[in-house]
Amino acid sequence: MKFKYIKQNFDISKIDESLFTYSNEKKDIKVESIDSKPYSYWKSVLKTVIKNKVFIIALIILIVFLAMVATIAKGAVPTPTDRPGIGPESPSSEHLFGLGLMGEDLWNKIWVGTRSTLLFTIIIAAVEISLGIILGLIWGYYSKLDILFIEAIRFITLIPSLILWLLIIFLYNGKSTIWVLVFAISITSWIGMATVIRVQTILVRNAEYNVASKIMGTRGPRIMVKNILPKILPIIIQTASFAIPNAIALDSLLSYYKFGFVKNITYEASLGSILNEIIVDTNWQLYPHLILIPVGFIGGISLLFFIVGKIFADSLDPKLHR
Repeated sequence: MKFKYIKQNFDISKIDESLFTYSNEKKDIKVESIDSKPYSYWKSVLKTVIKNKVFIIALIILIVFLAMVATIAKGAVPTPTDRPGIGPESPSSEHLFGLGLMGEDLWNKIWVGTRSTLLFTIIIAAVEISLGIILGLIWGYYSKLDILFIEAIRFITLIPSLILWLLIIFLYNGKSTIWVLVFAISITSWIGMATVIRVQTILVRNAEYNVASKIMGTRGPRIMVKNILPKILPIIIQTASFAIPNAIALDSLLSYYKFGFVKNITYEASLGSILNEIIVDTNWQLYPHLILIPVGFIGGISLLFFIVGKIFADSLDPKLHR
């Protein structure tokens, strides 16, 4: 059977419009659109952390604590010299934290020491995180510099960190001021952070969007800042949450070896110097509050910063937003 194709001229203007019905225009638009809420990354991060009760409680406690550190015993002398013959006393309604070894009010001394320790640790943590991010991105992105960084780190780590810090202090005539300690510690503190970021950068530097950026002529620094850094931000925050607890431990360690930034315990104090002053004496066995209060402050600060940083880092994962 053969079919014959007959070509006909069809005039669309002759169509009878009464044979058709028009659908609702708004309904068509709704059908063709995606019925879902618009996605915003930082709004989703905010919603995630707000829903976490532990984060909210820890953040409120941390904010209140920092406000107290900034205001309580401001300008006070840690160890007044006008209280001779007065020894330690247990906490009471008059002295909430009791009296110290020389009869000083531990309430004022602890808050003064906490303020000094937090200033020291925030500076140390800021330098460590900044150097770690910058050097870690460069180390991971530019593979040609891999040998240079490996040899530099190998050279720095040949000398134990504590010995290297003491050597830097001796070069400054034994003056272990806060800025000398920051400089000495910064020489080695960035290595751990940079190593973590380097590994994460290697994992994502050859992703499709980074290759496309290279082909389009985007420079390396822009790719590192715009493409790679946001991708590894959760790892950075989680690693940085250990920075302040580690810095607090350094204050205690250097104070134990008599190289802390506190020289005159009458007019200066830090949590490390307070703890060291108590440990060398045996009165803490009769008055446990002498050691329990500074240890509680050191542990509490470290725990608060870790909880806030850990939960915030987890909330940055887009997988938890839906």
